[in-house]
Amino acid sequence: MAGRFADPARAQALAPLDAVSACLGASAETQDASGGQRPAFRIVFVNRCADPRNFSWCAEHAAGGVPAEVACAGAGGKLPAAEQSFRIVHRKEFLWRLPLGTRIRLQDCPEQEIPTSLGCAPPPTVTPRR
Repeated sequence: MAGRFADPARAQALAPLDAVSACLGASAETQDASGGQRPAFRIVFVNRCADPRNFSWCAEHAAGGVPAEVACAGAGGKLPAAEQSFRIVHRKEFLWRLPLGTRIRLQDCPEQEIPTSLGCAPPPTVTPRR
């Protein structure tokens, strides 16, 4: 059974970088304490709207130590590129070992757009080769 710990052991979920999302919610809670200063966090994204969404997320910590696969890129905590985006119909869960005090950033886009470093944009069109 997964234990829940006091607020200091929780990751902090943030609103999207560019705007508050009415559709996508996020929460993070510890799943075990065996990791010491790097416990396992269950990060849950929930789509509160009727239509599917596309989103990207990243983690940041002032002292570093966030795995490169989920770390926010560069200065200002920019979100990962579109190739690290996910489609969500109802709910998506992730499990990562993160330092205590890690903050989660997310970018939420409607189904017909994808997250980019500049916000939401239509997916690139692929021109067939001749």
